[in-house]
Amino acid sequence: MQRTNYPEWSWSPSRHHLFEECRRKYFYHYYGAHNGWLRDAPPLVRQTYRLKQMTNLYLVFGDAMHKMAEQSLMRWFQAGQLLESAELVQRVRNLLNQAYKDSQQMAAWMEQPNKRKMLHEMYYDGGLPPKLIDTIRSRIPILADRFLDSRSLADYMAEGSRLIELERLNTMEIAGTKIYVKLDFMFRHDDRYIIVDWKTGQEDERNKTQLRLYGLYVHRLYEVPYDRLDIRTEYLLSGQCYEDRVTAEEMSELEEHVVGSIVAMQSVLADPKANVPLPMEAFEPTEDRRRCRRCSYQEICEYAAS
Repeated sequence: MQRTNYPEWSWSPSRHHLFEECRRKYFYHYYGAHNGWLRDAPPLVRQTYRLKQMTNLYLVFGDAMHKMAEQSLMRWFQAGQLLESAELVQRVRNLLNQAYKDSQQMAAWMEQPNKRKMLHEMYYDGGLPPKLIDTIRSRIPILADRFLDSRSLADYMAEGSRLIELERLNTMEIAGTKIYVKLDFMFRHDDRYIIVDWKTGQEDERNKTQLRLYGLYVHRLYEVPYDRLDIRTEYLLSGQCYEDRVTAEEMSELEEHVVGSIVAMQSVLADPKANVPLPMEAFEPTEDRRRCRRCSYQEICEYAAS
């Protein structure tokens, strides 16, 4: 990555959620860590960048399941075969085990934080809670089986379906701002376009903004009418598949929401055009200190210890 004075300005649902959760954490993530990958960066910047790369066991588990879904879908696309449940389970376990091994190598992670995993539980607590390990271990075969039995996978494998997108990072513009979107999976069946979002955790209302953004992106890029677009959320933990359709009116409301979020984020910038932030003190921390225990930046945030 190249050196730039300030990071690129952009918007995404995850950026919005972080801004709403804790503005100090938002500052560390998007501004304090910038250029921290450079060896000659100030020590605090490099430390902040390392902490930005930190993850946790649930996130690694979710990422591993998404990778297995992607690999299985691609195998079907290329060879008409799927990964079997036992193989899915073993591959997910291998990725989790590798994250654990990486987290035991502190010096190696500090040297290459963007190439190795560091689990929050290992870094701050010194180990993984047995109850957490048991929970994740028990969920792996359940999610693997429910992925293979999912409605969306069955529809994709049906005759006449065609893969359109699979885990591809894309952008579009709203109000002159680059908007990042990444569809887990989209296929076409007859005259319908079906967007699929795999979820490995509990059901969450906040997903609606993300899904509607996918609908707007597909409508714009592929010129698909909204009445030919299905948006599905596959909750693999519960086995539930929720299908939603959007309207032009809802898309107008979505754009208003995004613009409002952009305005709020730019209110803490000294120079919005160049994405220059105000001093860190302008980014107030969350009032819910319980969140601090799960924050990667508690090591450098004075509020985490208060």
